[in-house]
Amino acid sequence: MSMIRKIIPVSLYDIPGLEGWLEEQASQGLFPTSLGSWAVFEDRGLPGTRFRLDPFANQAGEGLEPTEEKLELYRAAGWEYAFRVGRAYFLFYTTDPQAPELFSDYQSQGLSLDRLVKDLRSYRRRKIVLWSLLGVLFLAVLFLGYSYDVQPDHFIRLPLILLQLFNPVLLFFLAGMFFYSLPIDRRDRKTLFATYNALKEGLPPPPSPGPSRRIVRENIAALVLGPILVALVLYNQFGDSRLTLRPVEEFTAPYISLYDLEQVPLGPYETVYRKNSGLSSENVAQRYFSLLSPVWYEVSQDLDALQPGRKPSTFSPDPHGGEYTYSPSLDMTYFHTLPILARPVARAQLDSYRLVNLYWDYEEVDWPGADFVILATVEDNPWQMAAVGRGGRVAVYQYAGVEKLADHLDLLADLVSGSI
Repeated sequence: MSMIRKIIPVSLYDIPGLEGWLEEQASQGLFPTSLGSWAVFEDRGLPGTRFRLDPFANQAGEGLEPTEEKLELYRAAGWEYAFRVGRAYFLFYTTDPQAPELFSDYQSQGLSLDRLVKDLRSYRRRKIVLWSLLGVLFLAVLFLGYSYDVQPDHFIRLPLILLQLFNPVLLFFLAGMFFYSLPIDRRDRKTLFATYNALKEGLPPPPSPGPSRRIVRENIAALVLGPILVALVLYNQFGDSRLTLRPVEEFTAPYISLYDLEQVPLGPYETVYRKNSGLSSENVAQRYFSLLSPVWYEVSQDLDALQPGRKPSTFSPDPHGGEYTYSPSLDMTYFHTLPILARPVARAQLDSYRLVNLYWDYEEVDWPGADFVILATVEDNPWQMAAVGRGGRVAVYQYAGVEKLADHLDLLADLVSGSI
């Protein structure tokens, strides 16, 4: 038995229209097996089959499937249950031309729509309340007091998520979907309420406009836009950064060089060992973009000392040819964002850099020309972090080496002061 899929050309809230369309498909030998983003049919339909949509969850004990009492009652009247349509209807059908209608009169049919109408009316209110609560929670987490800890709370990275959400491509796509759906929602509400009001008055429902090419295009768009949105969100969060990575030597934006921070002669792995490291993340830069941070980039540097030594250390656990090498690293992220977001973004990036298996001590210090300086260290460990902010400019560093970031605040602060 073959399966046939068709885009539904009528609104799911156009009850007479949807029933009529299913009956038309039955006259062509097709029987529906599901209705959702599209309709799925089997080639076993019989001409003359009637379909009726029965709103569910209007009787005691009725949930996502009809009660046994209802099934027996409808079966005795000649109607069989097909399947559930979303969270709105049960679909029943009959091939008996003498079978009575599911509802004895228009008013009882109108009463059956009470729950669906109430849900639709409250949907907008619930959505407004939900988004308002989420907005208040987001702002509270963003700007209320914060105490550093070995395990900062899970909401601390919300500012970075906010910047990512304001990616212009993603934002434009979301806005497009929102404004595209508004007239569809209004039409569906108008269609359902017109049917409901007529039935409650004991009148037949208004005639259906019938299948519409516009609704077909809307349903196709919904099928296409949904996966695109998911793909954009996933790529924005987990996308292959190698597509946008650039060697540090080709990067023109200002950054703090690891050569300036260290006191010993350094070189890239390829120069020191005269072979490729095989790593794509060494000494590279990557740009990001957000409407809330038009300038946003990250620079990663991993270098090796030109002069090897004999003594092992944290930075040289494995000898190369019997000799150990000092290998410091410096990762830096720079933001030019709104001044009100500077400190939350700095805290979020510090947490992003934080190695979770270490106990970090945080300290805020004063520095001339900076609005804030946050230092993070680990006792008896070479890993360090620092965040410096001035106005809307923020620079956050993660460093592993023998130098002390606290001794180089003049260099680290140059980036936000505009000196380099």
